[in-house]
Amino acid sequence: MNGQYSEKLSSGGELIVSISEWHIKYYFPGPDLRYNGTFVTISGKEIDKYIVAWQHNFDKYLQLKETIPANGKFDTAGEMGMTIRIGWCEGVCLRSYHMPICTRSKLEQVVHDYEQAKVRAKKLQVLLQSI
Repeated sequence: MNGQYSEKLSSGGELIVSISEWHIKYYFPGPDLRYNGTFVTISGKEIDKYIVAWQHNFDKYLQLKETIPANGKFDTAGEMGMTIRIGWCEGVCLRSYHMPICTRSKLEQVVHDYEQAKVRAKKLQVLLQSI
């Protein structure tokens, strides 16, 4: 076990917990074999900032969606390195065009996963310390 535990999250990504820290790690494969994949890691210390950023960025996405003409394309930087996109890979993306969130239900799923990851990580750290 190497002093570390991991489990998949329902919204994607993997919760990785050790005695001293935890994080959520994502891997996004390239569009085809010519391209390397992309890794994104969210530290447990920053998870609350990401929860707030997802919510703020999603609100901004909805505002932009109302103002950008149909078939229009637009992207802008969001909080915590996220991207807000209208058109291609539309929604709030964790990085670049990866993991676009364009519905409230998907947003709620990610936020719920992050909240559950905080609780789960604390329990797992206690368990790991007792081993």
